[in-house]
Amino acid sequence: MRLLYFAYVDLDRPNACRSHTLGLLRGFAARGCRVEAVVPRPRSLDLNLPGVGFHLLPPHQGSRKTLPLAILASFFMLWRLCQRHPYDALYARDMDVFPGPRWCSRLFGVPLFLEVDDAPVEGSYPPWLVPLVAANLRADYRRAAGLIVPSVPRGELIRREFGVPPDKVHMILNGEDPWPAAASREAARARLKVPEEALCLGYVGSVNDRYDFATMLKALALMAPRAYLVIIGDGPELPTVKALARRLGLADRVRCTGFLDHPTLGQVLPALDVGLMNLTAAQVRRHGPVHTKAATYALFGLPVITAGDSLAGYPPELADLLWLVPPEDPRALAEFLLSPAAAAPERHRRGQALARYAAAHLTWEAVAGKILEVMAAGAAREAVHLRSALPGRMTC
Repeated sequence: MRLLYFAYVDLDRPNACRSHTLGLLRGFAARGCRVEAVVPRPRSLDLNLPGVGFHLLPPHQGSRKTLPLAILASFFMLWRLCQRHPYDALYARDMDVFPGPRWCSRLFGVPLFLEVDDAPVEGSYPPWLVPLVAANLRADYRRAAGLIVPSVPRGELIRREFGVPPDKVHMILNGEDPWPAAASREAARARLKVPEEALCLGYVGSVNDRYDFATMLKALALMAPRAYLVIIGDGPELPTVKALARRLGLADRVRCTGFLDHPTLGQVLPALDVGLMNLTAAQVRRHGPVHTKAATYALFGLPVITAGDSLAGYPPELADLLWLVPPEDPRALAEFLLSPAAAAPERHRRGQALARYAAAHLTWEAVAGKILEVMAAGAAREAVHLRSALPGRMTC
C-alpha cells in the first residue's frame, strides 16, 4: 500500500506526540507500506526511517501566529505529492484547522483516514473561532472513510457531537516501541537510590495537569514509609509536583528523573513494581481510563493501575488485566496497593500477562496493522460508493 501521511507535530519536543508520529511511521513501513510523510522539519532530530520518505514543512514554531503559513504550506505540499503519485490512502493525525488532507482527498479521489488522538477542537482558540474550527472538523469527518480514536469517550463524543456514523469510528489503542535490553532490578534501584524492600510506584510521561499527581502523592503519604514514587518525565507541572511532595514531607521518597529517551528508560523501569496512569476525574471523563501509558508499562511487564469508573468498551483481555481505582481517591489507591490483591505474586502474574498482550497487540507494528485493516475495508467501501455514483450505471 502506498500511503501519504500528514501530521503537524513538533518533532523537536521529546514527548508522546513525537514518539507516536515516528513509531506509527515505523509501523507502517514494517508492514510493507511505501510511506511519504509530510511533517515540520525538526532542528535537532535526524529523520532517517527505512521505508519512509520525508517532505518537510517549515519548523514548528509553537505559535498560532504561524498557523496560516503552515496551513497553506501543508496544502501545497500534499497537493504536489498527489499530483506526482497515486496513493492508496491519505492518513492524517486530525489537526483541527488543517483542511489540506480533506481538499486533496476530494481533488484526487484518495480515501482519507483521520486519527483523532485528542479532543477534536484541540487548541485554545478565541470564542469566535471555535465554531469555524468545529465546522472544518465536521467537513473532515464527513469526507473521511474512517476515523481512528484511542479511547471510548473520544469515539462517543465524535458520534454524538459531530453526527458521525458508528461504523466509521474505530477504536485502536496507541502503541509503543519494544524495549531494548534492560538493567537488573538491583542496578535500577541503586541508580535511583530506592531500597530493595520498598514498594516502588512509577509514572512515565509528560508531567501536566491531566494527570492526578496530587492523588498519587497523597496515597504515597498514607503508605509511608513503605513506598517510593519515581516520576520519569518532564512538563509544566513538575515544579508544582515537587513543591507538593515537599509540603507532604515526601521529598526523600519521590525521585524525579526528568525526560529519559527510549534506551535510557530500560535502565530505570526495572526498579518499578507498579505503573500509574491516573488521570483526574474530569480528564477521565474526557479521555477515558486507558491511554498511551498502557502500552508503555505493559511492554515492560509492569502491572498497571488506572483511575476510572468502568473499562467497558475496551479490549476485554486488556480490561481484565488492568487494576481500576476511583478517580481522586488517595485512600482507595493506598489501601489497594497495600492489599493482598496487589501483592508481589499477583503483580508479577498481571505484569507478565500484560507483556504478552502488548507484544501481540500494542507494538507500533501491531497498531499499524490494525489501522491498515481499517484502511483496506474503508477504501473498498469508498470504491463501491464511487461506482454506484457513476452516471448511467446499470444494475441487474
